[in-house]
Amino acid sequence: MIAKNIKGKSFKGCVRYVMNDTAKLLEAEGVLAGTTAEIIRSFAMQRSGRKEIKQPVGHIPLSFAPEDRERMTDDFMVQLAREYIQEMGIRNTQYIIVRHHNSENEHIHIVYNRIDNDLKLISVNNDYRRNITVCKRLKDRHNLTYGKGKERVKREKLRNPDAVKYLLYDIIKAILPYCTSEKEFQDYLQSKGINVEFKLKRTTGEIEGISFNYDNISLKGSQIDRKFSYGNLRKEFEKNIAAAKAQVEKMQEQQEKQPRKVQQQTESKPKAPAIGGVELTAGQWEILNDGGFIYLEDINRRNGSGKFSGYVFLNDEKDKTFFSKENPDTFVKYGKYEMRIRDKILIENGYVTKAKVKWHGGGYAYPYLWKTNKSDVEYKESWSDPRLAKQEQNPEETKRKVPKVQEKKRGRGI
Repeated sequence: MIAKNIKGKSFKGCVRYVMNDTAKLLEAEGVLAGTTAEIIRSFAMQRSGRKEIKQPVGHIPLSFAPEDRERMTDDFMVQLAREYIQEMGIRNTQYIIVRHHNSENEHIHIVYNRIDNDLKLISVNNDYRRNITVCKRLKDRHNLTYGKGKERVKREKLRNPDAVKYLLYDIIKAILPYCTSEKEFQDYLQSKGINVEFKLKRTTGEIEGISFNYDNISLKGSQIDRKFSYGNLRKEFEKNIAAAKAQVEKMQEQQEKQPRKVQQQTESKPKAPAIGGVELTAGQWEILNDGGFIYLEDINRRNGSGKFSGYVFLNDEKDKTFFSKENPDTFVKYGKYEMRIRDKILIENGYVTKAKVKWHGGGYAYPYLWKTNKSDVEYKESWSDPRLAKQEQNPEETKRKVPKVQEKKRGRGI
């Protein structure tokens, strides 16, 4: 069960919207309900007693989970609507309850007059928080289904403040795994036009809370999701720091063991391959497989026109070699980011790469970058691996297409 509280100026527009071709009027209180025009006139007459009120219209869509479809009789939906408006403090006023049959989810619309029968204004202060509390109470009371996460919510149908809430949820969820400090987190969001404010303790000046402002709507982190309270965000930053530290320590440990591993190579172990006619040592091959790069001299050109020297590295899948005249980890400006040369080469050769880019205020971020077509001027960006998303959507198509990329033997360098 999900409810949204909307204020409006015109009963005419709102009532006409809810009384569409799929509508069924379930209940009317304090209005003539013979026709749509009569309903509009009834609301307008009472509203005329307080002409100074700019938004007299109250509109509440109530939507229910597909799992509860069989229980949603007209009488049960009216009961839920009555309990909802009572607990929201909407009393002593005109209203209509209308059922729609134009979507997958069973839902109703409540239209009420914020100018009550005594011409007093019905307050909607704190209705956002109260709505969450009342919906939870009704779901528990009537054993209704809780939603299976925010991912199931259809963003395109949301209006503010819910549209902003879910926009912030999606962005924060995407970037959080790559942030190791409040500064990194704040700088990225502010680059997207989202203002981040930290609440400080008066006595110590320590951060104790966080809020976000976008499109003139402010939300605390916990209002977006409990996972985004400042305390929980801080835990994620610390977890990311620990993961990055562990990765560095692992690489250092591998480098320390590398001489011994080379010494322990035996003829029974697979021989390292050759690149352009240059035989690699086991140590060189291990560096490439660990995501590093090596420098080779006298590499045979593929067209047989001579030899060249340069840096060598592999793509993410470790199935193709690429060459560069310069150190592949040198940063260059490419599109909107300053990234490593190796990332630029992979993008230009049609590969998805988890790039390492310089970030605002210091530090690095790791977006996935790629081009749909090699000839494209701009590359695409995602904070999750698009290859995994594509495989989940159509695993058979992905299986057919991936080998075509892997068939290529050698990439082009710069």
